Amino acid sequence: MCIDGTSDAVRSRVAHVHADSGASQEDVPQKARLSRRGLLASGLGAAAVALASGTPAAAAPAGARIRPSHLPHRVVDLTHVFSPDMPTFGNEKPTRENFQPPASPGEFAFYNNRWTFTEHVGTHLDAPGHVIGGGRLSHDIAVAELVAPAVVIDIRAKAARNSDAMVTVDDVHAFERDHGPIQPGTAVLMNSGWASRWAGGDLLFRGTDDPEDVTFSFPGFDAEACDLLVTDRDVIGIGVDTLSTDPGNSTTFPVHEILGRADRWGLEALAGLDQVPPRGATITVGLVPWEEGSGGPCRVVATW
Repeated sequence: MCIDGTSDAVRSRVAHVHADSGASQEDVPQKARLSRRGLLASGLGAAAVALASGTPAAAAPAGARIRPSHLPHRVVDLTHVFSPDMPTFGNEKPTRENFQPPASPGEFAFYNNRWTFTEHVGTHLDAPGHVIGGGRLSHDIAVAELVAPAVVIDIRAKAARNSDAMVTVDDVHAFERDHGPIQPGTAVLMNSGWASRWAGGDLLFRGTDDPEDVTFSFPGFDAEACDLLVTDRDVIGIGVDTLSTDPGNSTTFPVHEILGRADRWGLEALAGLDQVPPRGATITVGLVPWEEGSGGPCRVVATW
């Protein structure tokens, strides 16, 4: 038995689906036909129940998005907002000007900005060619290399005591004792807790209160630990929640060199790592394939 009008609605919907596909029922694969039945059962069937009960279906809140059931349970943004005021390594700040000014509220008009920035600001990726001549550049990095299982090594306790703390070989071994071996192709991320300092500006990443002094002080990876990860664990890359994969007090940048010579990428200025489990997440790095780019700002997301 059908509610008045329901069968007509179903027939209309089926006709619409076939019209969109340009295929007859015989031409449609069985899997696709099942999907359509599921759509009708869940969508129009729910509408029929609502009509039968006399209760209208609840409207979604304004601006809400329905989350498809096939998506991961958790999605965490590991990206800081890109801003002219964000901390940077050095004094090269991005600039923004209104190329086309914003419209008044409710007015239809095109809004457009002109940005000027170097490639290594904000949440960004260092390509191997950033530090090694002839190394691969942004457009050389395959998409498959930008999606990887991730582990998070938490050094917040010692970073709170020492601003130049590092992820060491002992930290790697301790992590593996607690969470199992780091597998090849993994991205190893450092959580020092310093992402919370981002809104405070440059001085919180420096070893001085003098705004003209660009002496830095923040956590990073130890060179020996980085070598272990790329040589023995065959990781795809590493990432940090500070301004450099090397600690801030480094003047020779051995971690950058190890990564570049091993043809691995590095992520810098990550956010949100305190929300990511020690293992079990996957990161996706939305790197623009900048032509001849040595890296660049990107959107980084963790899912699990």
